Amino acid sequence: MKTVAMKVNQANLVKSLKFSFTNKTTVLGELMQNARRANATQVVFEFAPGTKILRVTDDGCGIDSIDTLLTVAESGWDADVVAEEHPFGIGFLSALFACRHLTVVSKSGRISVDTDDVLSFKPVTVIPVTDWNGITSITMLGVDLELKDVQDTLNRLSRGFPIPVSLNDVFLDRQYALDSGLRFVETKIGAIYLSGIDEPLGISDEFDVYLQGLPIYRSHSYGSRNRHIIHLDSSRFYARLPDRDKLIDEADVVKLVKSVLTKEIKESLIFLKATVSAEEFVLFYEIMKHWGLLSLLNDVPVVPMQALHEFDDYPNCDTDAYGTFTSRLNMSLTRSEVEAREVVDIDDDIQENGAARYMFARERDALIYQGGLDNGHWIHSMIRDLDDEELTIELVNKTHGALFEGDWISIYVHFCDSYRVKVGNDFVEIAGDAFYQGQENEDQVILPKNDASGYVLKQISSYRSEYEDFQESTHESDMYAFESFVVANTSSDPADAMQRLLPGFSGCPSLYGKSFVISLDDAGKVASVTAA
Repeated sequence: MKTVAMKVNQANLVKSLKFSFTNKTTVLGELMQNARRANATQVVFEFAPGTKILRVTDDGCGIDSIDTLLTVAESGWDADVVAEEHPFGIGFLSALFACRHLTVVSKSGRISVDTDDVLSFKPVTVIPVTDWNGITSITMLGVDLELKDVQDTLNRLSRGFPIPVSLNDVFLDRQYALDSGLRFVETKIGAIYLSGIDEPLGISDEFDVYLQGLPIYRSHSYGSRNRHIIHLDSSRFYARLPDRDKLIDEADVVKLVKSVLTKEIKESLIFLKATVSAEEFVLFYEIMKHWGLLSLLNDVPVVPMQALHEFDDYPNCDTDAYGTFTSRLNMSLTRSEVEAREVVDIDDDIQENGAARYMFARERDALIYQGGLDNGHWIHSMIRDLDDEELTIELVNKTHGALFEGDWISIYVHFCDSYRVKVGNDFVEIAGDAFYQGQENEDQVILPKNDASGYVLKQISSYRSEYEDFQESTHESDMYAFESFVVANTSSDPADAMQRLLPGFSGCPSLYGKSFVISLDDAGKVASVTAA
C-alpha cells in the first residue's frame, strides 16, 4: 500500500504569491507595520519619481536576522508580538515583488540584490555591519509607482497610525491616531472615539475601523463629514491575507462594531439627556433614529420637529409634480403645545380615496404625524387616525351638477354654496376650496361657490404620460378650461358669462365691428350663429 503526503513546490508557490497582492501599494503599509513593530519612533519615506527609487528608514530595534527576513511564513517577531498581532511572515514579499533591486541595511547585516535572484532562491550574500547607527533602511530601485500613488496611499494609511510618518520631509496627518488628542474610550472590541456627540448637527452615523493602526473598513460616506473612529483590539480581530485591507468575517465584525457603537452612543446620550434641556435633547433626533435609540425620547416632554408636519398649501395627488402641501415644523413643540392642537394621521391616497380627510384636517389646522417615534412615546395616545373614523360629506345648498370635459380630464362637478366634511363626530364647513371625492367615492368633484381656481384638478390627476412626463401645457389648458367652466356654471348674468367664455378673435379682422346672435341647444352646444 502506498502513502502520500502534501508537498510544496517552493518556486511555484512564491511565483503565485506575486499575483495574490491586489495592490501595488501594499508594500507601503507593510513597511510601516514593520517599523511600528520594531518600536520605531517614526518611519520615513523618500520617493524620487524620476528615478523610481523608494527609500524607507526607521529607528526601531532593527532586523535580528536577514535569514529570517527572507524566509516566507516566518515573521521573526518575538512571542508578545506574535500573540498580540498574529504576523503572517509574508509581508516582506511585497517589497520583493514591488521593485527590481533591493538594499537592506540593519544591525544583522547588509544585502544588495536583484529581487528576481531572491525570488529564484539564489544565495544572498550578507555583509556584516559593524558600526550600525540604529537606523534600518530599505532602498528599492525600479518601483512601479507614481508620486501621487505614494502620497495618496500614505496619507490614507497614516491617519490612524500610532507613530509619525513622513514623505519627502513632510510629516503626514495622523488625525485619528490613538495619540492624536481625540477622546477614546476602551470597549470590549477596542478603543472608540465618538464624533460630534455633543453637537446635534455634528454627530455622525458613519464610522472608520482601524486594525494595528491601518484602515481596514469604512462605512458608506454619503454626505457624512465627521466619523466615529474604532481601533480594533488586534489580539481579537484578524486581517485577510495578503494585503490585510479586509477583515476576516467582516460582516460579523461590522455587526459587532455597530452593536458596541450603539451602546456607547446610548450611554453618551443618556448622560446628555440629564445635563441639557428637553428642547436641546430632541435636536439629536436624527442620530437616535439612525442608531435605534428613539425610546430615549419616550418621556421627554418635547416633540422633535421631524415628527410633525403642518399644512401650508392645497392638498394634491402628486407632490413631485405640484410640490408638497405640508412642511416640517420649524421648531420643536412642547407637550402642552401639542395638546393644544389636534394631531392626526392620514393614509388616504387622494386619487383613490379622495381628499376629504385632508381638507378636514387642513381646515382644523391639525398637525400631521409623520411617524418615526418609538411605539412607547406619549404622543401616540393623542394621535387621531382619521382613516379609522367614518367619513360623510354633506352639500349645503346644492344648485346643480355639470360635466367638465377638458383635454386630459373628464369629471362630473357638483355645485353648491359650501360643503360639510364630517369625520367621526366632528365636522368642518368649507366654502372656499373644491375637493375631489376619489375614484372609489363616485369619482366626482364638490365645488363650493367661492372656488373658481381649477386647483382641484391637482387632486384628480398627476398629468403624467405613460413615460411619467408631466404634461405641463395640457395641465395649464385644462386649468383655464375649468375656470371658464366654473364661470359658465356660476355666473348670475348669462351675457356676462358668455362674454367671459368666448375666445378672442383678434386674428379674424373680417369679424371686427360685427354683431352676432348665438343660440345654444339644451345640451349647451352652439345651435346657430346669425349676424345681427
